[in-house]
Amino acid sequence: MFHMVVTYKQPANKDAFLKHYRDSHAVKASRMPGLRNYTWGVVEPLDGGPSDTFLVAHLSFDSKEQLVAAMASPEGQAASADMEELPHNGFSMHTYADA
Repeated sequence: MFHMVVTYKQPANKDAFLKHYRDSHAVKASRMPGLRNYTWGVVEPLDGGPSDTFLVAHLSFDSKEQLVAAMASPEGQAASADMEELPHNGFSMHTYADA
């Protein structure tokens, strides 16, 4: 399996971010071809302290090639374009293959 993890920094308006993520971005991302699993959630530090990260998304594909193809597909392009509309305060994308 090949995975992409996206971490989003704390947004200025958490409610607006979650509404857009849930109602638009997650819907578009979930339609990417070849997607095997997609989970996301708001960060909950174990010690209850603050975190620079607000939300984490995890997407799984059978291979790196499938992830690349999914990102290039119309559905992937729609999800990528939606990042412009998502009221985030920065994000990081990480990819890896199962060891």
